[in-house]
Parts: sequence; C-alpha cells; structure tokens
Amino acid sequence: KNNYLKNSKYAHKFLYLKKTGLLHKFIQKFNRSYFVKYSKTQKPDLVHYTYFNEKIFYQLKIPMVITEYDLIKEKFYRDEYREQIDFKRKLFNDLDHIFCISHNTKKDLLEFYDINEKKVSVTHLAYNETKKYHEKSSNLKPFILFVGRRNNYKNFINAIKAYASSEKLLRDFDFVCFGGEKFSFNEKKIFREINLPISKIHFFQGNEYELNFFYKKAEAFIFPSFYEGFGIPLLEAMNMGCPVLCSNTSCFTEIAGSGAAFFDPSDISSIKHCLEKTLYDDNKKLDLKNKGNINLSKYSWKKCAFETEAIYNKLF
Repeated sequence: KNNYLKNSKYAHKFLYLKKTGLLHKFIQKFNRSYFVKYSKTQKPDLVHYTYFNEKIFYQLKIPMVITEYDLIKEKFYRDEYREQIDFKRKLFNDLDHIFCISHNTKKDLLEFYDINEKKVSVTHLAYNETKKYHEKSSNLKPFILFVGRRNNYKNFINAIKAYASSEKLLRDFDFVCFGGEKFSFNEKKIFREINLPISKIHFFQGNEYELNFFYKKAEAFIFPSFYEGFGIPLLEAMNMGCPVLCSNTSCFTEIAGSGAAFFDPSDISSIKHCLEKTLYDDNKKLDLKNKGNINLSKYSWKKCAFETEAIYNKLF
C-alpha cells in the first residue's frame, strides 16, 4: 500500500530486509542501525512506525506517529507482555499521533490507555483485490473454510465443536483449515474427544493465489474469533464471492457490515445454528455474496493511503 504514497512529500524509500530464520537477529540489528542513520541524514518530515520497537524510539528528534492494529496482547496476554505494555503506556504520551485500523481498536485503545482522543484517528485497512487463483487438486466434498492461525482468541475449538455437533454438517460438508501451523497434538486429541472423523478435517498451506482458490470453492468462510483489530480475511472472502459467517463481537459488525451472517462466538449452539441456517439456504448464500460485494466498495488501499496522507497534512 506504500506505493500509493510514492508521490507524497512525506514518503521516502527505505531498505527493509525480512526477518526470517537464522538471520533474524543480524537483519533486525541491520534494519535498526540503517533506519536510524537514514533518518538522521535524510531528515524526513515525520516517522510513521508500524511496530513498537523500543530500541529505536527516542533516538530521533522527529515527529512520530504509529499505527495500533489491535489490543490482543492487552486483552489476552497481559502478563506475558507487561513490559511492552508499560513501554507503550509511556510512548503514547510522547507520540504526535496514533492511527487505528478500526473504530473498535480506537475504542479499546482509549479504554485501556490514558490518551487524548484528539491524538487518535481511524484509517481502515483493505484487501488484495486480485481474483486470480491457483487450483489446488483435492477430492474434497463441499467444505467450510477456516483461515489462519488457531490461537485461543481465534476460537477455532468452538467452531470445530459446532461443526462436529451437527449430523447434517458432518454428512454433507468437510472442514478445511488453510494456513497457520499443522494440527497440534492437543487439537487432534480434541478431534477424537468430539468424535470428529479425521477424514472430515483437512489442513492446507500455500500462497495468496492458493488461498483464493479455497475462498472461491468454499461453501462458506467462518471467522469465529473473539477479537480482531480489523479482520482482512472477511474482505478476502467477500472478494472471491464466498459467503461469510463471523462473530458478532469486536470489530466484525463494523468491517463486515451487512455482508456477513453473525453468531455468538461463545455459544457453540449459536455457531451451529448459523452454519446450518446458511449452508442449507441457497438464497441466503446468494444474498451474503451480493451484500459482501457491495461492502467491499468501502475499502481499498488507495483510500487508506489518501486518508493517511490527509492526516499527515492536517498534523504537519
């Protein structure tokens, strides 16, 4: 999305090397030192951070803004990230502005931290608009799709319990998980406990074009998370014409609008009812596809970039 800002007086090219594998520490150190040197010599109008790197902050006497994506650590992992949370509390007082990716994230931010609301703006994210896909050969029945990691707050277990509790769903649909890690020992144990035949649940990994294939072929995409900052997969599914079923909490009603069927993520019977009500109603699925397509018009990376630049101009 930074390409949309390439003509901006604020935008500067910056070398970034991906932090992976054994080179992680070296590349992280290189990025940090290069960034500090670059900023001091080139003197940009402002620095827009997208990650809380405490070893860089305060080294530069330049207006600073940051993007806050979500408060997952504050809500679900407070003890593990207490040091970072304390740092953020101090940092937010010194920043010139904070961008949030949804109104729900802004609400959570203001509730958790003591911040002047005038310092906070919302710029929605968007999605990759390509409809290209790479066919993945499989002998799957019609299937329900789950995408991404399966951490506790992602609520995968309730979703799979809802699926396994329905004789109709087990008979007529498979369940596909795309992305994240392979099924863990504990997950497989739960599958056995709920009498979910291993032949009914499948795991795939791949690139965005292979993911698009599963969105395109799925009978429905289920997003049962308790919390997200934005939820890009909602828009990815809509882009490929896949009916969306998701939680009625967090940012989901804000982002999905009328383009999704909603359920209570804490209530397995609510998830099951939503799945059955949608999957066996062709008119309902078509309605969700049409409304999802209309909903997409609210989001684009170009719009995100223009709104971000407008706030730069207003602030500086």
